[in-house]
Amino acid sequence: MSETVPLEQLMSEKMTVENEARELDDEQRQLKARVKALTERVIQELKKKNSDKQKTVNQLQSTVNELESQLSELSPSTILEEGNDSTDDNESAEAAIESTNDNVSVTEVTEEIEVEHESKDKKKRKLF
Repeated sequence: MSETVPLEQLMSEKMTVENEARELDDEQRQLKARVKALTERVIQELKKKNSDKQKTVNQLQSTVNELESQLSELSPSTILEEGNDSTDDNESAEAAIESTNDNVSVTEVTEEIEVEHESKDKKKRKLF
């Protein structure tokens, strides 16, 4: 009879380990399904954010195209001349763009700078 007790204990332990293995398999399947569902949600959220960003980019591109068109209609020859000027000349004209509710207005500010030329009669100062 001493052999049956250890055999019964071994069989009981085997069943316990097999049950634990099944439970772990079930938990693993549930976790994999949860990972898959969460990954799909993350993908959907990222696609939504990308879609929103793409809409914003498209709106901005449309606004840029519209403004470039308006600018070219106003003075095409001036644009070509300004493209050849240095950045110092470009600093004298600033454009302030205000955007509210998809309405865009452009205000050009131009400052005239007076430059006084010194006559050649004045003494040149030497710096020491």
